[in-house]
Formats: sequence, C-alpha cells, structure tokens
Amino acid sequence: MLLPCGRTLGRRQVQNRFTEEFERVTAGAFPMLKFKSAAYRRDTGVLSVRFLISAYDARSFSEEQKAKVDAALSSVFAGIDVHAEYIRTYADESTVRNKVSEYFNSHNPLVFRALAKESVSVSVDEHTVGVTISLEPALVRMLNTSDSVGELREFLDGNFNQDISLTLRETENAPVPTGEYEQDSTVVVADSSARLMTAETGEKIYARGKIAGISSKPAYIGDVKGAVDNIVLCGRLTGLVKRTYKNKKYTPDDPKNGPEELPLIRFFLDDTTGRIECVCFPRTDDAPAFDALSEKDEVICTGKVSVSSYNGALSFALNAVFRAKIDFDSVQAAASKPVPARYSVIRPEPFKEPEGKKTLFDDGVEKPLPAYFKGKTFVVFDFEATGLDIPTIEPIEIGAVKLVDGKITETFTTLLDPKCHIPDEVAEKTSISDDMVRGMPTFKEVLPDFFKFTRGAVLVGHNISGYDFPLLNKYASANGYNFDNELEDTLILARRYIPEARRAGLEALSKAFNITHVNAHRAMGDVFATVEVLRLIAERM
Repeated sequence: MLLPCGRTLGRRQVQNRFTEEFERVTAGAFPMLKFKSAAYRRDTGVLSVRFLISAYDARSFSEEQKAKVDAALSSVFAGIDVHAEYIRTYADESTVRNKVSEYFNSHNPLVFRALAKESVSVSVDEHTVGVTISLEPALVRMLNTSDSVGELREFLDGNFNQDISLTLRETENAPVPTGEYEQDSTVVVADSSARLMTAETGEKIYARGKIAGISSKPAYIGDVKGAVDNIVLCGRLTGLVKRTYKNKKYTPDDPKNGPEELPLIRFFLDDTTGRIECVCFPRTDDAPAFDALSEKDEVICTGKVSVSSYNGALSFALNAVFRAKIDFDSVQAAASKPVPARYSVIRPEPFKEPEGKKTLFDDGVEKPLPAYFKGKTFVVFDFEATGLDIPTIEPIEIGAVKLVDGKITETFTTLLDPKCHIPDEVAEKTSISDDMVRGMPTFKEVLPDFFKFTRGAVLVGHNISGYDFPLLNKYASANGYNFDNELEDTLILARRYIPEARRAGLEALSKAFNITHVNAHRAMGDVFATVEVLRLIAERM
C-alpha cells in the first residue's frame, strides 16, 4: 500500500487499491464495510482508517469482528500503528435527495436553482443507491462536458455504503422549481423543493476564520433529516449552557498548547418547524461573546449537521453565530393529516392517583399553583425502544400523561410490538420481553391516537429534544402527521433552574430531590418522575 516517492493517487484509486488488498487479507469476510478515507496523525503516530457501514449492519457488527478488522489493517500497513473508525450511514429517498442538493448547492448553483422535486428520482436497495437527474438539455450537456458527474458520483460514494448508480436524463420541459432560489442561497434540505426561511442577519456573536456574515437563506430545521456538511439554520435560542472541557493537548511545560480547560457552548435552535441541538467550541477569547445572548433570542447560524453516535439524534456544530431578525410568517406550515374524530386503538384513561403514592402534586402541603402551569395544557411522554440509534430502533412502549392547569387529568400508555427481537440488554434494563409485546399494536397503529391526544398541548420529556421527539417525528413524517407542538425539555430546564444538581439525568434528580421514581426505565415510571421534575422547575421559575 506504500506508494513510490512522488506518486499521487486520487481517492477512487486509493479506495480500489486498498479494497483489493483488504479483501485479500480478510478473504472477503467484511463485505459490509466500505473504505471512506484514511488520516495519519504525526503527533500520535496513528493511522486511522475510516469505513462506512450501514446503520442496519452496525447493530450486529461485534467487537470480535472489529478486532479482526484491526488485525487485518495491521497486516496491510505493516509497521504502522493503525486502527479502524466506523461511520454509520443511512440511505433512504429523502437522505439521498439531501446529498444531491448539498452537492449542487456547493458546486453548481446554476443546476441547484434549476432543481425541482421532479428533477431527482431515487431508488435504494441493499446493494445500490440509484439516482436519476432530469434536466433541460443545456444543463445536461454542461454537466457532461465538465467533471461534475464524476464528482457527484464520488461525493455520493463517500456518503453511502451501497454502490452508486448515477444517470443524467434530458427533459424537454424542465420542471418548475417549487422553492425560491437566489444567487446566494445556501440550503440543504431533505427534498429538492428546498423550502427556505427569510431572516435578516445582524450583529456577529461568533465566527471562525474570516466569516463576516451570512447572506444565505436558512433551511427549515424540520427538513434536515441527516448529516449535512454545510448548512444555514436559524431560530429562537433556548437552553444555553456554557461549560468547559479538558484540553487533551495541554501540557504545563508548553503554553503553546493552550489552557487546561477550553470553553464549550450548547443550546437548542427552534424555528417552529423543528428543533436541533447546537454545539460550539470557541476559542477562550471568543467565549464571553455568548454572554450577550438570552433565552428566546433570534439567531442565524452556519455549520455542519452530524448524527450523534450516542443517541442517533442530529447535532449542529457551529462555525458562525449572528443575531437575526426572523420572518416567521415566511414559514410554510407543513401539511398534516387531520385529527382523528375518535380514538381507535388506544383510548386515554382518567387519571387516578396510585394509593399511598406521594408526589409533588399531593404531598400533604398546600402549595400555590406555579404561574408557569396556569392556562396551559402539557403532555409529558416517554418512549422505551429497542436501542438508542434513532434511524434503526423501534418503540416497545409509550407512556404519557396530560396536565391541565397543573393537574394530571388523563393517561395514555401501551406496550408496542416492534416486529423484531428486543435486544437482551434492553429487555434486562426495561423488563420488557418479546413475549410481552407479541400481539400488541405497533406504534404506527397507535400514532393517530397519540396525535389526537397531544393536540393543543406543549410536549414535555426528559431529553425530549435528543431522543423522544426525534423518534416520534420519524414515524410522524413517514405517516403524514405534523406534530407542530411547542416542546419543553426538562433536561435542559433542569440545567438552568436546578444549578446545584451535579447531574441532570432523571434518576440523579429523583434521588437528589427525593422524587418517587418507581419502575425506572419503564415509560410511565419515567413519565411520573418527569412530571415531578417539571413541577420542581416550575416552582423556581
């Protein structure tokens, strides 16, 4: 694999050369792996080889298999300290359209502005991602005479585990774009209709390098379905948290390696179409600028969206943050199926306080109702599921309660059949077995009833932004329901209003504040504990 001096290979040549050698050494034992890139770090002397693996295959890719891959790499790159990294991929029609739009947005704005929903046809199976792009003859000729087709194929090849089939087709009458495309547009969305918001960029809060402003129109957060390398989003800021983390390069003897602790900024961005977690790693001198931001301030940001390896949720790594004046009237309301006239699978039950159970709502002490609850309806809910990876997991239980003016009025709960085996570690943690869920409704069947139950309510959960709502929205989007509710995350609120708590997890808060948390890791047990945490937070607001 070592090249003669002065010889350079392109990514495709390196991929083919390495793949041939890797398959020879492993006797073809790892067809689910696809070489993406390699990087050598001089400071550590380690060569990292990155493989793509589908989210489905990643679930069953064992530590034993990973050890065999590392051994094979050591054989291929003899004498070099080498290890493998695995990047999970997920290919569906929306995600592939997203990537096609991203490529043209970055490399060919003329084609990007000509794209309509009908311009891109996508087919996905286990082995192949097929993309057909239909454009007027002049644009097809332009792409064919440049290297754009090969570059797009290589771009898609570097993002999806399957083989890439790419076809250009001429059309006599080009489809009419359904979005508004301007010369300075920077937007990548889940389909090529490219819905854009209108926002006016204001004062700079933070920017890496020479970013002086953001002239591009932001995309809808709700339209972002997967990883995106370059995107602009805007919204109201909530849950701002400033922390520090240990600088791995820090050495007391060398001040050039920086301070021992580096700043970390986290917050959520909400544009009414969706919510996304934002993370920023500013320099120490730049961090104080974030002190000027307050809850519900409007900002516009640019950066990279990626999928969290911890919980499968999307995370927005920021390159720049500016104040903004957002025209929320420019947001086109997403279509949704109507609210069902009646419950058909699961009906809510009137709430009855368990005998002998003490809660913050009934602890024998007369307390005034916190103003936060007055005139509001909340639905606090929680999922138990087959794992943490949002694109691949299935719900196995849902629990929810409705609060009206601070009083629990109804409950909504059922086990759910995931139509697959519940992993042993999940069954052990939740005490939910395959036998228990067999014959129960699927969440798709329960979804219309839950949609009806939540209308007009604020949705609440502990880490709702990172787990429960993305899982809910995965099913809602696929089945035509728009959960446009306001969201409140008690994990975020606890970090703000309960600063003395060393840890903000549900179990830690329950223990610290003597909150009854019966049947932890069961949906209703977690819901009741979340309700009490919400009450504690409301009393402090």
